[in-house]
Amino acid sequence: QSGEGAELSTDRLLCRISPDGRIRFLTPAGEVIAEETGPVSWTADGRIILRWRIPPDAHFYGLGERAAPLDLRGGVYTNWNTDPQTYHPGDDPLYLCVPFLIALHSGGKQACGLLLENSTRSRFDLGKTDPEAMIVEVEDEAAGYFFFSAPTVAELLERFTEKTSRHPLFPRWALGYQQSRWSYYPEERVRRLARDFRDTYRVPCDAIHLDIHYMDGYRVFTWDKRRFPDPAGLIADLHAQGFKVVVIVDPGVKADPRYRVFREGLERGMFCRYPDGRIFIGPVWPGNCAFPDFTDPRVREWWGGLHRELVEAGVDGIWDDMNEPSIFGEKGSTMPAPVRHDLDGTGGDHRRAHNLYGLNMARATAEGLLRLRPDRRPFVITRSGWTGVQRYAAHWTADNHSDWASLRQTLPMVLNLGLSGIAFTGSDIGGFEGFATGELFTRWLQMSVFFPFCRAHTYIASPDQEPWSWGEPYLSINREFIRLRYGLLSYLYTALWQCTRTGLPIVRPLFLAFQDDPATHTLDDEFMCGDFLLVAPVLEEGATRRQVYLPPGLWYDFWTDAVFEGPAKFEAEAPLERIPVFVRAGAVIPMGPDMDYVGQRPVDPLTLHLYPPAEGQEVNSFLYEDDGETFAYREGVYLLHRFSLAGKAGGLELLWSVEGSFDPGPRQVEAILHRGEGREPVRVPGIAPGRTEIRQA
Repeated sequence: QSGEGAELSTDRLLCRISPDGRIRFLTPAGEVIAEETGPVSWTADGRIILRWRIPPDAHFYGLGERAAPLDLRGGVYTNWNTDPQTYHPGDDPLYLCVPFLIALHSGGKQACGLLLENSTRSRFDLGKTDPEAMIVEVEDEAAGYFFFSAPTVAELLERFTEKTSRHPLFPRWALGYQQSRWSYYPEERVRRLARDFRDTYRVPCDAIHLDIHYMDGYRVFTWDKRRFPDPAGLIADLHAQGFKVVVIVDPGVKADPRYRVFREGLERGMFCRYPDGRIFIGPVWPGNCAFPDFTDPRVREWWGGLHRELVEAGVDGIWDDMNEPSIFGEKGSTMPAPVRHDLDGTGGDHRRAHNLYGLNMARATAEGLLRLRPDRRPFVITRSGWTGVQRYAAHWTADNHSDWASLRQTLPMVLNLGLSGIAFTGSDIGGFEGFATGELFTRWLQMSVFFPFCRAHTYIASPDQEPWSWGEPYLSINREFIRLRYGLLSYLYTALWQCTRTGLPIVRPLFLAFQDDPATHTLDDEFMCGDFLLVAPVLEEGATRRQVYLPPGLWYDFWTDAVFEGPAKFEAEAPLERIPVFVRAGAVIPMGPDMDYVGQRPVDPLTLHLYPPAEGQEVNSFLYEDDGETFAYREGVYLLHRFSLAGKAGGLELLWSVEGSFDPGPRQVEAILHRGEGREPVRVPGIAPGRTEIRQA
């Protein structure tokens, strides 16, 4: 401390606090990373205001689920989880807010992040009111935040997810194609859907989702015995065909004294109440409902145990919905502010608990499934959440529209969710409200096969929206792209494993790998899938070509093996049956055989596709394998393959090492060398762990 204020220092960061409380963060060399433009202030209505200087070249990312461009600069974003009852580009807020903002500035040489600790409503004004200032408003008596700084956004994400948690290793089947609608019923309709996938149209699929009509009068944890007289028998038959079953669960518990869940919750004090002790009752699908207080650990344990009958019937995954929480009425309707919550023993009202509601419901569900099935990895998807919800659940972007604007909006939404720690996500393929054309569904699917969560879903008034619903040529194109996804499962599963270790999302903006290239800082119509696949989806109706930007380095066209050197911008062919996909030079891309569902057969043969780097370059790749279902990997029962592909004069050198004790069974391993356009790929004989010299003829 001194007359000029106070200073906190580490070997990587300085924090200087002026006598009036203004804070600056600097590098050890004294370069400003972030600084407040004035001291903290309070408004007459109880809001806290923080003001930060915006560097001229700054870009902003994150903040969870936003119907906005990738670069959030110039917008105003509210952190208050909201059910908008369908949304369009520009609508804000939506279902899952995360008060974590990333700034990239100084020509891409400096990344920093700010994470609000407050769970109350807050707002980020990113230069709209004042182009030179970021204004953060927090509706609370005090505000706290964590500040992160790193040379790269990738390292920043690693620190952020180290603090707030990372996704678990979901079961491998969760990466398969999944089919849903509001709703598939009765039982015979579900059986016909399964026959259509397996027999009629031969389209791979791993999971069928059951929306609210499987329940008895929308009462959670029940079955409609008329529509589904034998749930266990149905699910057993679906399992025999290789399908998993995911069912929806909402938080609203019908206020019916004859209903066991309500009666038990009432007797045990599990529901949210007003300060005078009255239970809060609000209308949702079953009618008037009570709502569990998921911020109470007793309630979380009770709710988790309620899944027992679903688990015993064979249900494989749970879909938590309406958990903003949403109440019927005007858009954004939720519990009144005075409603009380436990907040893990600290106590508080809904003003403080609202944003935590979906997070804690997902936690209750995941922890309950773990207790009920301790030897199987849970799979939970949630519509709402908050910072850290990724520890318990995957996510999807909820009630979009079946139009081209919503397709275009999906990609920056998924990218910013990944930059907020929510990396296992996707959208309703084809759109939720409305009915997609065959072209729109196909283009949406072609993008989504490279997303972690790949599910088609649509609303109750639409016709069926399945891969075959528009006939040919769409059926054949959709089938081939879904088959491509299954061929890439080993690559996708490795990217998921990487995410659980580092927080790096599966779907990434290009600047995560090419931060030194300013052209990537606002690019939001292309993405990296994992380390090596660059995907440029078709987002315009009727388009058969699109402009593609390739960052510096060598790139192979995934379809033709044509080689491009970046940085380059050009028009790429994009007929209906294809979207531009490129492979970064030096990659080893693992691929497996055709499957109708995950686990149908062993990954045999395992095919390693080699894409030579430039001479003198060496590139590292990974392949991660385990049983895909249990927690045995925690005891070392996995295989981690490390590949190093080096360009040499006249050829290549492949170094391949393996660690772990997982036994994939007997299988063939083959390597395919890609040699450029006009030259057929060739099989490399004798490929095995160790060192392999490959001559390029």
